[in-house]
Amino acid sequence: MIVLKFGGTSVGDSQRVREAARIALAQPAPRVVVVSAATGITNALLETARATARGDVDKRAETVEYIHTRHTEILEGIAAPDHRAFARERIDWLHAALDASLDEIAAAGKLSDRLSDRIVSTGEKCLSVLMSATIRDLGYAASPVFCDTVIATDDRHGSARPDRVETRERADQVIRPLLDDGHTVVATGFIGFAPDGSTTTLGRGGSDYSATLLGAALDADEVQIWTDVPGVLSADPRKVARARVVPEISYDEAQELAHFGAKVLHPRTIRPAVTLNIPVHILSTFAPEEPGTVVTQESSGNHVKAVTALRGLILLTIDVPELEDLAPAASAVFRILDEQHVEIVTVSQASSRRRMTFLIDAFLGGCAQLERLLGEHLGETETTISCSEDVAAVAAVGAGAAALPSSLSTMLTTLQRANVSVLATNSQDSNVAMLVIIQDRDAERAVAALHDRLIRPQLASHRARRRRSQLMSEPFRVG
Repeated sequence: MIVLKFGGTSVGDSQRVREAARIALAQPAPRVVVVSAATGITNALLETARATARGDVDKRAETVEYIHTRHTEILEGIAAPDHRAFARERIDWLHAALDASLDEIAAAGKLSDRLSDRIVSTGEKCLSVLMSATIRDLGYAASPVFCDTVIATDDRHGSARPDRVETRERADQVIRPLLDDGHTVVATGFIGFAPDGSTTTLGRGGSDYSATLLGAALDADEVQIWTDVPGVLSADPRKVARARVVPEISYDEAQELAHFGAKVLHPRTIRPAVTLNIPVHILSTFAPEEPGTVVTQESSGNHVKAVTALRGLILLTIDVPELEDLAPAASAVFRILDEQHVEIVTVSQASSRRRMTFLIDAFLGGCAQLERLLGEHLGETETTISCSEDVAAVAAVGAGAAALPSSLSTMLTTLQRANVSVLATNSQDSNVAMLVIIQDRDAERAVAALHDRLIRPQLASHRARRRRSQLMSEPFRVG
């Protein structure tokens, strides 16, 4: 059984929806297709909800019209009148439900997280209906499934956490009977349901996450993520012209890349697949013949496979006069960051054990706000607080590379030659990533230099081996 997920750009108009449907139907049954909202629709839904909350009637009408027009364009790509009429009826019902939710916001004069999730889910639900109708239009049985009846979550609207045990039970009840009847199931990405039955959303990377959650719940043989890039790349191709697709990476490598800024996968996406050792295959709907990247349990080789940068971070250091002061000071930092909903990228402790360094996401107020909050909690101690904004984390990712004594030395030498100052370093114990902290302004130059030194030679060596093997395979005629 295969789960295929199509992102917003892959279902952006009627032609793309039809092409995605053909890609899905080329896979062996049973299959589950997970869809995002068409590109731009989620933003439009949020915009119309916010406009309604502030009483902007004209903006509400404008954005609602845009949403209707986009869905109608895809609807008109369905050729058979009966399939188009069925889809139109469901889409009209979903649009009416959207209007009713907007009226609730207008009456309340504010937008709650609960209502926001319900409104945003409209995009995925409409695409589920439209994709399933397109598949039926191509001659195959298909059924839309809204995952606010399947993926169980907690009640954190906007960034809900799934309950995998209940999700498996729901998938067996709702999805498996349809698969057994020979239907292609078209499920909504991004959404689930809270204990009270209300619609929730899974936050950043939610549609990919939905695909691996359903893959794990249904014991899939493979999860395919169809997107607008040809796989995991060795660097951002917009910044590094020689970036290339990495054919295979491990779960650990994929999570490190995602954690440190790569845009293909969100870190949470891989976790459900890891549990059951389900391969995750990243492919492009715009180049479906390309092999893409396969993410599996094991890694091949001990070389650096990709270099990425996470930018716009804050570097925070706390120094205490005595070792016994470190635990309460660190506890205060963790508590404040949690209260401010700030994600921690890395934490390290100096050999003296009296200093801790935190690399964190930027947040409103930056260092000034952070120093003020820490000062309130640490005012009675002699803790010294240092805070720097506009820093970046550059990661060279490759299982085993960090275990080689020469790797970090090569990395630091390369950055020195590129005139990039290193603020801190961290070689991961897992031997998956080597990390350097630098000034944000140097991030692009650092990634390009490291890619040129650590990855480009691999490409040249690979091309040379191919040329030799091709030459040796050519027939020779004697006499």
